Amino acid sequence: MDSYEGFAEMYDALMADTPYENWAAYIDGALYEWFKDVKRENFASVAEEKNQSNNRDNITVLDLACGTGSITLRLAEMGYDMIGVDISEDMLAQAQMKTSQFATNLFKKILFLKQDVRKLDLYGTVDAAVCVCDGLNYILTDEDLLEVFKRVRLFLNPGGIFIFDMNTEYKFNEMFGGQIFEGRGDNGEAYEWENVYDAATRINEYRVTFFSLENDGTVPFEETHRQRAYPPADVCNMLSEAGFATVATRDGYTSQPLHAQSERVVYIVGG
Repeated sequence: MDSYEGFAEMYDALMADTPYENWAAYIDGALYEWFKDVKRENFASVAEEKNQSNNRDNITVLDLACGTGSITLRLAEMGYDMIGVDISEDMLAQAQMKTSQFATNLFKKILFLKQDVRKLDLYGTVDAAVCVCDGLNYILTDEDLLEVFKRVRLFLNPGGIFIFDMNTEYKFNEMFGGQIFEGRGDNGEAYEWENVYDAATRINEYRVTFFSLENDGTVPFEETHRQRAYPPADVCNMLSEAGFATVATRDGYTSQPLHAQSERVVYIVGG
Protein backbone atom coordinates (compact mmCIF):
# COMPACT_ATOMS: atom_id res chain seq x y z
CA MET A 1 0.00 0.00 0.00
CA ASP A 2 1.15 3.52 -0.72
CA SER A 3 1.20 6.12 2.00
CA TYR A 4 0.39 9.47 0.32
CA GLU A 5 3.60 11.24 1.19
CA GLY A 6 3.88 14.39 -0.96
CA PHE A 7 0.17 14.26 -1.75
CA ALA A 8 -0.88 14.88 1.86
CA GLU A 9 -0.46 18.67 1.83
CA MET A 10 -2.45 19.02 -1.40
CA TYR A 11 -4.99 16.26 -0.88
CA ASP A 12 -7.87 18.31 0.50
CA ALA A 13 -7.53 21.04 -2.11
CA LEU A 14 -7.57 18.54 -4.96
CA MET A 15 -10.44 16.54 -3.42
CA ALA A 16 -12.61 19.61 -2.85
CA ASP A 17 -15.46 18.22 -4.98
CA THR A 18 -15.69 14.95 -3.03
CA PRO A 19 -19.18 14.75 -1.46
CA TYR A 20 -18.01 14.13 2.11
CA GLU A 21 -21.07 15.85 3.56
CA ASN A 22 -23.40 13.50 1.69
CA TRP A 23 -21.34 10.44 2.61
CA ALA A 24 -21.26 11.40 6.29
CA ALA A 25 -25.02 11.97 6.27
CA TYR A 26 -25.56 8.57 4.64
CA ILE A 27 -23.36 6.85 7.22
CA ASP A 28 -25.08 8.70 10.06
CA GLY A 29 -28.47 7.57 8.77
CA ALA A 30 -27.31 3.96 8.44
CA LEU A 31 -25.84 3.98 11.95
CA TYR A 32 -28.97 5.50 13.40
CA GLU A 33 -31.24 2.96 11.75
CA TRP A 34 -28.97 0.08 12.75
CA PHE A 35 -28.78 0.96 16.43
CA LYS A 36 -32.44 1.92 16.55
CA ASP A 37 -33.81 -1.24 14.94
CA VAL A 38 -31.34 -3.96 15.87
CA LYS A 39 -32.50 -4.73 19.41
CA ARG A 40 -29.49 -6.49 20.83
CA GLU A 41 -29.09 -6.31 24.59
CA ASN A 42 -25.64 -4.72 24.58
CA PHE A 43 -26.92 -1.79 22.51
CA ALA A 44 -30.25 -1.34 24.30
CA SER A 45 -29.18 1.72 26.29
CA VAL A 46 -27.69 3.36 23.19
CA ALA A 47 -30.84 2.70 21.18
CA GLU A 48 -33.03 4.13 23.94
CA GLU A 49 -30.87 7.23 24.24
CA LYS A 50 -30.94 7.81 20.47
CA ASN A 51 -34.71 7.41 20.33
CA GLN A 52 -35.12 9.98 23.09
CA SER A 53 -32.55 12.63 22.26
CA ASN A 54 -31.37 11.81 18.72
CA ASN A 55 -27.74 12.26 19.71
CA ARG A 56 -24.80 9.98 18.98
CA ASP A 57 -22.97 9.98 22.30
CA ASN A 58 -21.59 6.67 23.55
CA ILE A 59 -21.20 5.20 20.07
CA THR A 60 -17.55 4.72 19.10
CA VAL A 61 -16.79 4.59 15.36
CA LEU A 62 -13.54 3.42 13.78
CA ASP A 63 -12.57 5.26 10.57
CA LEU A 64 -10.19 3.04 8.60
CA ALA A 65 -7.75 4.67 6.15
CA CYS A 66 -9.02 7.99 7.47
CA GLY A 67 -6.57 10.11 5.47
CA THR A 68 -6.84 13.78 6.38
CA GLY A 69 -9.85 13.06 8.58
CA SER A 70 -12.62 14.54 6.44
CA ILE A 71 -15.16 11.87 7.45
CA THR A 72 -13.68 11.48 10.95
CA LEU A 73 -14.27 15.14 11.73
CA ARG A 74 -17.76 15.23 10.28
CA LEU A 75 -18.90 12.23 12.29
CA ALA A 76 -17.26 13.66 15.43
CA GLU A 77 -19.21 16.89 14.88
CA MET A 78 -22.37 14.80 14.82
CA GLY A 79 -21.50 13.44 18.25
CA TYR A 80 -19.78 10.11 17.60
CA ASP A 81 -16.59 9.19 19.45
CA MET A 82 -14.07 8.60 16.67
CA ILE A 83 -10.87 6.61 16.14
CA GLY A 84 -9.11 7.48 12.88
CA VAL A 85 -6.49 5.01 11.60
CA ASP A 86 -4.15 5.57 8.67
CA ILE A 87 -0.76 4.26 7.55
CA SER A 88 0.45 7.69 6.41
CA GLU A 89 2.02 9.93 9.03
CA ASP A 90 1.73 12.88 6.65
CA MET A 91 -2.00 12.40 6.14
CA LEU A 92 -2.53 12.07 9.88
CA ALA A 93 -0.59 15.28 10.46
CA GLN A 94 -3.03 17.07 8.16
CA ALA A 95 -5.93 15.47 10.03
CA GLN A 96 -4.57 16.68 13.37
CA MET A 97 -4.09 20.18 12.00
CA LYS A 98 -7.69 20.26 10.72
CA THR A 99 -8.94 19.04 14.09
CA SER A 100 -7.19 21.94 15.81
CA GLN A 101 -9.21 24.34 13.66
CA PHE A 102 -12.52 22.93 14.93
CA ALA A 103 -14.12 23.37 18.33
CA THR A 104 -11.81 22.30 21.14
CA ASN A 105 -14.29 19.72 22.41
CA LEU A 106 -13.58 17.60 19.31
CA PHE A 107 -10.15 16.78 20.74
CA LYS A 108 -11.96 14.67 23.32
CA LYS A 109 -13.94 12.85 20.65
CA ILE A 110 -11.16 11.90 18.20
CA LEU A 111 -8.13 9.64 18.55
CA PHE A 112 -5.81 9.33 15.55
CA LEU A 113 -3.55 6.28 15.26
CA LYS A 114 -0.79 5.50 12.74
CA GLN A 115 -1.40 1.88 11.82
CA ASP A 116 -1.48 -0.45 8.84
CA VAL A 117 -5.11 -1.58 8.61
CA ARG A 118 -3.89 -5.13 7.93
CA LYS A 119 -2.37 -5.10 11.41
CA LEU A 120 -5.11 -3.18 13.19
CA ASP A 121 -4.54 -3.20 16.95
CA LEU A 122 -6.86 -1.08 19.07
CA TYR A 123 -6.92 -0.47 22.82
CA GLY A 124 -10.50 -1.68 23.04
CA THR A 125 -13.56 -2.43 20.93
CA VAL A 126 -15.76 -0.18 18.80
CA ASP A 127 -19.47 -0.11 17.99
CA ALA A 128 -19.04 0.60 14.29
CA ALA A 129 -16.37 0.85 11.61
CA VAL A 130 -16.31 2.78 8.34
CA CYS A 131 -13.94 3.13 5.40
CA VAL A 132 -14.77 5.66 2.68
CA CYS A 133 -13.32 6.86 -0.61
CA ASP A 134 -12.11 3.42 -1.77
CA GLY A 135 -9.52 3.03 0.96
CA LEU A 136 -9.79 -0.77 0.86
CA ASN A 137 -9.03 -0.89 -2.88
CA TYR A 138 -5.44 -0.20 -1.82
CA ILE A 139 -5.33 -3.72 -0.38
CA LEU A 140 -3.90 -5.69 -3.30
CA THR A 141 -4.33 -9.36 -2.34
CA ASP A 142 -7.20 -11.56 -1.21
CA GLU A 143 -5.17 -12.67 1.78
CA ASP A 144 -4.55 -9.12 2.97
CA LEU A 145 -8.15 -8.03 2.45
CA LEU A 146 -9.39 -11.04 4.41
CA GLU A 147 -6.95 -10.14 7.19
CA VAL A 148 -8.35 -6.57 7.31
CA PHE A 149 -11.85 -7.97 7.66
CA LYS A 150 -10.74 -10.33 10.42
CA ARG A 151 -9.04 -7.50 12.33
CA VAL A 152 -12.13 -5.29 12.06
CA ARG A 153 -14.33 -8.16 13.21
CA LEU A 154 -12.02 -8.78 16.18
CA PHE A 155 -12.41 -5.21 17.44
CA LEU A 156 -16.09 -4.75 16.57
CA ASN A 157 -18.57 -5.22 19.39
CA PRO A 158 -21.16 -7.99 18.94
CA GLY A 159 -24.09 -6.49 17.07
CA GLY A 160 -21.91 -3.76 15.54
CA ILE A 161 -21.88 -2.53 11.95
CA PHE A 162 -19.16 -2.09 9.32
CA ILE A 163 -19.80 0.30 6.39
CA PHE A 164 -17.26 0.68 3.59
CA ASP A 165 -17.05 1.41 -0.12
CA MET A 166 -14.92 0.07 -2.96
CA ASN A 167 -14.39 1.12 -6.56
CA THR A 168 -15.67 -1.40 -9.10
CA GLU A 169 -13.94 -3.13 -11.99
CA TYR A 170 -16.29 -1.26 -14.32
CA LYS A 171 -14.96 2.06 -13.01
CA PHE A 172 -11.32 1.04 -13.33
CA ASN A 173 -11.69 -0.54 -16.75
CA GLU A 174 -14.23 1.70 -18.46
CA MET A 175 -13.69 5.08 -16.82
CA PHE A 176 -10.07 5.11 -15.60
CA GLY A 177 -8.08 2.67 -17.71
CA GLY A 178 -5.79 4.41 -20.18
CA GLN A 179 -7.16 7.84 -19.28
CA ILE A 180 -5.23 10.95 -18.28
CA PHE A 181 -6.96 13.51 -16.07
CA GLU A 182 -5.88 17.00 -15.08
CA GLY A 183 -7.08 19.13 -12.20
CA ARG A 184 -6.35 22.23 -10.15
CA GLY A 185 -7.13 23.27 -6.59
CA ASP A 186 -8.30 26.68 -5.41
CA ASN A 187 -4.78 27.69 -4.31
CA GLY A 188 -3.00 26.83 -7.55
CA GLU A 189 -2.31 23.18 -6.75
CA ALA A 190 -2.45 21.03 -9.87
CA TYR A 191 -2.07 17.43 -10.90
CA GLU A 192 -1.84 15.20 -13.94
CA TRP A 193 -3.21 11.74 -13.30
CA GLU A 194 -2.49 8.85 -15.67
CA ASN A 195 -4.28 5.53 -15.22
CA VAL A 196 -3.16 2.11 -16.40
CA TYR A 197 -5.53 -0.80 -15.72
CA ASP A 198 -4.42 -4.44 -15.95
CA ALA A 199 -7.51 -6.60 -16.45
CA ALA A 200 -5.59 -9.80 -15.63
CA THR A 201 -4.59 -8.65 -12.13
CA ARG A 202 -7.52 -6.20 -11.77
CA ILE A 203 -4.98 -3.62 -10.57
CA ASN A 204 -5.22 0.01 -11.58
CA GLU A 205 -1.97 1.98 -11.36
CA TYR A 206 -2.25 5.71 -10.81
CA ARG A 207 0.79 7.65 -11.95
CA VAL A 208 0.28 11.12 -10.57
CA THR A 209 2.38 14.22 -11.12
CA PHE A 210 1.62 17.03 -8.67
CA PHE A 211 2.60 20.67 -8.97
CA SER A 212 2.99 22.88 -5.91
CA LEU A 213 4.21 26.45 -5.54
CA GLU A 214 7.59 26.50 -3.82
CA ASN A 215 10.25 29.21 -3.87
CA ASP A 216 8.25 31.30 -6.35
CA GLY A 217 8.30 28.48 -8.88
CA THR A 218 6.29 25.45 -9.82
CA VAL A 219 8.03 22.31 -8.63
CA PRO A 220 6.62 18.93 -9.71
CA PHE A 221 6.77 15.71 -7.76
CA GLU A 222 5.42 12.28 -8.58
CA GLU A 223 3.74 9.43 -6.76
CA THR A 224 2.48 6.04 -7.89
CA HIS A 225 -0.58 4.45 -6.31
CA ARG A 226 -2.19 1.10 -6.97
CA GLN A 227 -5.72 -0.09 -6.34
CA ARG A 228 -7.31 -3.45 -7.03
CA ALA A 229 -10.87 -4.21 -8.08
CA TYR A 230 -12.66 -7.02 -6.24
CA PRO A 231 -15.83 -8.73 -7.48
CA PRO A 232 -18.56 -8.08 -4.90
CA ALA A 233 -19.24 -11.81 -4.59
CA ASP A 234 -15.61 -12.37 -3.55
CA VAL A 235 -15.79 -9.55 -1.00
CA CYS A 236 -18.99 -10.99 0.48
CA ASN A 237 -17.40 -14.44 0.76
CA MET A 238 -14.39 -12.97 2.57
CA LEU A 239 -16.64 -11.05 4.95
CA SER A 240 -18.48 -14.26 5.75
CA GLU A 241 -15.20 -16.10 6.31
CA ALA A 242 -14.09 -13.30 8.64
CA GLY A 243 -17.16 -13.90 10.80
CA PHE A 244 -19.61 -11.22 9.70
CA ALA A 245 -23.24 -12.30 9.81
CA THR A 246 -25.03 -10.13 7.27
CA VAL A 247 -23.96 -8.23 4.17
CA ALA A 248 -25.95 -5.76 2.08
CA THR A 249 -24.61 -4.03 -1.05
CA ARG A 250 -25.67 -0.73 -2.56
CA ASP A 251 -24.95 1.28 -5.72
CA GLY A 252 -22.72 3.89 -4.13
CA TYR A 253 -24.15 5.96 -1.30
CA THR A 254 -27.75 5.38 -2.37
CA SER A 255 -30.55 2.96 -1.55
CA GLN A 256 -30.34 1.41 -5.01
CA PRO A 257 -29.06 -2.12 -5.77
CA LEU A 258 -25.84 -2.77 -7.68
CA HIS A 259 -25.96 -2.91 -11.46
CA ALA A 260 -23.51 -3.58 -14.29
CA GLN A 261 -22.36 0.04 -14.45
CA SER A 262 -22.07 0.75 -10.74
CA GLU A 263 -18.90 2.74 -10.11
CA ARG A 264 -18.75 2.32 -6.34
CA VAL A 265 -20.07 -0.44 -4.10
CA VAL A 266 -21.16 0.37 -0.56
CA TYR A 267 -21.15 -2.62 1.79
CA ILE A 268 -23.27 -2.52 4.94
CA VAL A 269 -22.13 -5.40 7.12
CA GLY A 270 -23.50 -6.73 10.39
CA GLY A 271 -21.15 -8.00 13.08
